[in-house]
Amino acid sequence: LDATSHPFATGLNPGDVRVTTRYLEDDITYSLFSTIHEGGHALYEQNISPDLAGTNLCEGTSMGIHESQSRLWENMIGRSLPFWERYYEDLRRITGEFSDVPLEDFYRAVNEVKPSFIRTESDELTYNLHIMIRYELEKALVGGRLKTEDLPEAWNAMYKEYLGITPPNHTLGVLQDVHWAGGGFGYFPSYSLGNMYAAQIMDAMRKALPNLDEDLKAGRFDAVRGWLTENIYRHGKLLAPAEVIRNTAGAELDPSYLTAYLTEKYTQIY
Repeated sequence: LDATSHPFATGLNPGDVRVTTRYLEDDITYSLFSTIHEGGHALYEQNISPDLAGTNLCEGTSMGIHESQSRLWENMIGRSLPFWERYYEDLRRITGEFSDVPLEDFYRAVNEVKPSFIRTESDELTYNLHIMIRYELEKALVGGRLKTEDLPEAWNAMYKEYLGITPPNHTLGVLQDVHWAGGGFGYFPSYSLGNMYAAQIMDAMRKALPNLDEDLKAGRFDAVRGWLTENIYRHGKLLAPAEVIRNTAGAELDPSYLTAYLTEKYTQIY
């Protein structure tokens, strides 16, 4: 684990997987959930079948399925109430903070919904708006309808339209992500695909593991990791994304699982 300005994970092979995080002095939750997010990627890479080592199949099957694992661990497990029923006292002890903050208030705080400039800091409800903005701009760039020099103005206009806020500078705006600068065109939609996959996978996992919440409360993750390894991780690229979701959830990708998950969770919180 190391520090960086934009958290990422990299897998050299199943025995050597590395993650990074970013620390904000006034917000401990950023490093917590960034680390859990990248840890989700790492768990995927670490648990690919050893039989695939050294082949082109020894990696995640797609960016969307990969993001489903980081988002599942970060949000559906890491931001859940059972998870913090187990780890909140540890956080208090290690940091010396939050002694006057009840668990329920902390849980609600880490699931707060509000417009934000930074995609990686955004909440589950507004997150996909960040992806929609990037997707529309990316299509315009690739299609020749938007010039690179006009991108900052277009970015700010869409943030005003979609989220009601205007970035005060390019660090909080168009330059916050590394994907386009690194040639990663077509990557951003994988995050929303990941959210949809994650909700459908989580639904299937809850049906297969009826004691899931009790395991999380006790800090037991063997069943979760074992189920994900059996159904997703071990296959590497042997299975296509459509095969993964069919084998895991018994159906094609269906976004209604994500809307149902978000509706239930945030109706309770708010």
